Amino acid sequence: MPSAPPSWKATFSNVPPLTKSISTAMTIMTAFGLMVRIRDLLIQTHTGGDGDGSSDGDGGMLVPSSEANFLALVALVPVSAPFRFWTFATASFFERNIIMYAINTFILLGCGKYLERAWGSRELFKYLSITSVGTMLGIYFTCLFEYIVRSNDGLLYDTQAYGLTGVIAGFLIGFKQLVPEHLVTLWGVFSIRVKSLPLLFAIVMFLGAFVTHTQIELLMAIYGLFISWIYTRFLKVQDGIRGDRSETFSFASFFPEFIQPPVKAVSNFFFGILVRLHIFSPTGYGGSFQYDLENPQMAGMGHTFTRPGSLRAEAERRRALALKALDMRLHAASGGGLSALSSIGRSNTVAGRDGASGNNVPRVSLLSLSAEPLPTGGSDSEDDDHEHEVLFESSMLDVNSKSEVVSSSSESSAQAQRSSEGDKDEKEKQ
Repeated sequence: MPSAPPSWKATFSNVPPLTKSISTAMTIMTAFGLMVRIRDLLIQTHTGGDGDGSSDGDGGMLVPSSEANFLALVALVPVSAPFRFWTFATASFFERNIIMYAINTFILLGCGKYLERAWGSRELFKYLSITSVGTMLGIYFTCLFEYIVRSNDGLLYDTQAYGLTGVIAGFLIGFKQLVPEHLVTLWGVFSIRVKSLPLLFAIVMFLGAFVTHTQIELLMAIYGLFISWIYTRFLKVQDGIRGDRSETFSFASFFPEFIQPPVKAVSNFFFGILVRLHIFSPTGYGGSFQYDLENPQMAGMGHTFTRPGSLRAEAERRRALALKALDMRLHAASGGGLSALSSIGRSNTVAGRDGASGNNVPRVSLLSLSAEPLPTGGSDSEDDDHEHEVLFESSMLDVNSKSEVVSSSSESSAQAQRSSEGDKDEKEKQ
């Protein structure tokens, strides 16, 4: 029988702590804003529209003063933002529309839960802080620049920036890095890969700005996409590697394939300028010392990794070290050391057969790697542990398979040598 869908209570209880805290704070701010609006509507109803409120140039009611005062405390208003600096952080997690609040809460719970379990609470908090604050700083300086150019006071006094648009853009960048080829179905109509969602999101925001004749949402989406990509591409440290310099996460990868070459040329030009100015480094490596597994000073690789991605990185690095050391031994053994490698290959083959037959033979690395099992974090699931264990075992199998190939080749060469010696003896007897 199919299992019953989980209840709302069970779903909310499975949300990690940071995502739950952010959604709770957003709920509280939105609830306060709703209560202030209801209070203003009641006052306006009892006073016959002559209540305390601000009016526009045509004499119509614009926003009641109490709600305007509350919005200035939680949303970004450029004229008061320098004095109420906390609004750069709170504006992204406040929503005035109750329908948009429900949609944003659903997105926050779903996306935040996944990214917090993949990155950890600390890294997700840093990511959201940089994305939200950076987005609002971009809005502030854009309005200030337009005010200087156009001398329009409304850009400073009437602009109110709030909402989860910039954070949603950051979520899409995070998913593009983690699962770019994952296929999602939108509205049950058409399917699209995750790597194409940021561009689709930007197009939707552009069409919305064209219809509503407002640029705030579009600017929040653009700044959210760009700032989160810059942080993830060049600054974010994951598993000891700073940034993600892979080709699938380049700036050109956000665009369709037919337009990627010119975009890549332009982006490489600006990146070269930034490298010459020593703003960015040409390589993405250079994380903390404790995560550098290839450092010879890390005897035994005894560092304990707590993130799920760290276990995969450790397995892959151990495999690379094993293959590199084996190639060096094969190169050093050419011309006289094949017999030693042959004995190693036979011992590895025997050990593998003993392990397959059920004997308790400890699995020890041939190349003086750590013989201890991979450490597991307290929050990892059994599937993740099994996956990392298979990765580590696959590296040992690759080493064993290469050793068996060396063993078979050495045995065949020895047999050929014995047959040639037998032919010489027969010729001498004749």
